[in-house]
Amino acid sequence: MKQSLRAPAAFWVLLYFVLLSGCASSQQYVAFARDGVAYTGAVTALVDRASAVRVESSSYSLLQQHHELLRKYKGQALKNALRDSLKQANRADLAAIENNRQTKNVAITLQNYFIALQELAASTALVDIGAKSSEIIAKLEDALKSQNRDSFLVSPSVAPVIGTHFTERVLRKELSSRKQIILSALDILDGQLSTVTRDIDAQTRNIRKARVALLLLPTFQETILASRLSLSDKERWVTLRQMDILGSTTEGDDKKAIIAVKTSGSKFRELFMNITSK
Repeated sequence: MKQSLRAPAAFWVLLYFVLLSGCASSQQYVAFARDGVAYTGAVTALVDRASAVRVESSSYSLLQQHHELLRKYKGQALKNALRDSLKQANRADLAAIENNRQTKNVAITLQNYFIALQELAASTALVDIGAKSSEIIAKLEDALKSQNRDSFLVSPSVAPVIGTHFTERVLRKELSSRKQIILSALDILDGQLSTVTRDIDAQTRNIRKARVALLLLPTFQETILASRLSLSDKERWVTLRQMDILGSTTEGDDKKAIIAVKTSGSKFRELFMNITSK
C-alpha cells in the first residue's frame, strides 16, 4: 500500500523536473529569437534611412540642375527641361525606394517569424508550433521571390507539442526545418546592407557638396543681399556651416547604425548556425 502511494509521488516529482528542464532549455531560443527581432528591426530602420537620404540628396541635385537650366534655356524649352529633369529624378528615386521596400519586406517578414518563435518558446500553452510558423514562412518565401531568389518548398508543420512546455528538441526541429530559407533571407539582407551602406555614404557626400554650393557660398559671397539677411537667415547659415564643418548629427547616427547592424548581423548568423547544428 505504501509502495503504491510513493509511486505517483515520484512520478510527479520527475514530471516537475522534466517540465522545468524543458522550460529552462527553451530560454536560449527565446533569447535567440529576441536577437533576431532586434537585428531585423535595425535593418528595417536603416533601409528607411537610405530612402530618406536618397530623396534628400536628389532634391539638392535637382536644385543645382534648376540653377544651371535657368542659365541655359528660356521659355517653353526651359519648362520642358525642368519637367524632364524632375521626371528622371523621380523615376530613379522611386526605383531605388521600391528596391528598398522589397528588402524591408524580407526583413519585416523574417522579424515576424522571430516574434512568433519567441512567443512560442516562452509559451506554456498547448499549441502546434509548426502550424503557427508555416504561414509566416510562406510569406517569407514570397518576399524572397521578389528578390529573384529560387523558390523554397515550405517545410511541413512540426508535430504538435504534447505537454505544457516547449522542449528544446521541438524548437530545434522547428528552426532546423527552416534553416535554408532563413539563411537565404539573411544572405539577401547582408547583400542589400552593403548596397544600402554605399548608397548612404554616396548620397551623404552629395548632400554636403550641394549644401555648400547652393546655400553656404552663394549667401556668404553675395555682396548686395548679405546685409539684408534676417536674423533667422543668419542663424540658418551658421547652422548649415556647422553641419558642413563638423558633420551633421544624422551623419554620425547613420555611421553608428551601419556599424551596429553589420556587427549584429554577423553575430546573429553565427548564433543561428550554432543553434541549428546541435
